[in-house]
Amino acid sequence: MKSPDFATAAPVDTLPPEHFAPGRNATEFDPGDFILVRGHGFQGWLITSGQKMRIRGADRKYVDWAHAALIVDRDGTLIEAVGTGVREWSLDRYEDRQYQIFRINASDEDRAQAVAFARWVQERHAMYGPLTCVSIALSMLTGSKLTFFIDGQFVCSGLVASALERTGSIFNRSAANITAADLAKYFDPAQRPHLAMSGSSSRTSIPPNGPELFPEVPATTARTS
Repeated sequence: MKSPDFATAAPVDTLPPEHFAPGRNATEFDPGDFILVRGHGFQGWLITSGQKMRIRGADRKYVDWAHAALIVDRDGTLIEAVGTGVREWSLDRYEDRQYQIFRINASDEDRAQAVAFARWVQERHAMYGPLTCVSIALSMLTGSKLTFFIDGQFVCSGLVASALERTGSIFNRSAANITAADLAKYFDPAQRPHLAMSGSSSRTSIPPNGPELFPEVPATTARTS
């Protein structure tokens, strides 16, 4: 039986996520894939606690994933949103943390679009989105579908979800308000047997910086879904 969350959402299909324990590092990467990192420290505790307010039952297994980042090259370089803004980072920095890699099924062109979007955001020194954090928290506490954020500001999972929309992924609410636990659920093939793929992800050929595809960022936006 299809999960009701997927009645109005259609993320691209993936292989089962590859899990890496602390001290065990991935060695192969495809641009456009993404990682989720297990919660760590006080901030990780806050995120996982907030996710537990909304996510219940069997889906609780996803709530411990607290951070997301997009893989942008075959060296394992990441683009991610953190408190200091959107930055480029190496996956090696997470070698002492538990993480998982999601390998999506997407064309070279769609992967290039996802990477180009992330690079566009990073090159414009986009800021972290505290207003989006408030919006997500209120949604978790009240069940409200009102979402608000400032265009050009991102939280980690919202940045990854926005990039994945360039691969054809469709979410049932604004990508800005997608959490790390949501990504873990949406892209778990076990949740979507009708979308599960076989085989391995294709190797890609993406220019290092991608094309200049996106207009300048507009100002404050408020949306309802």
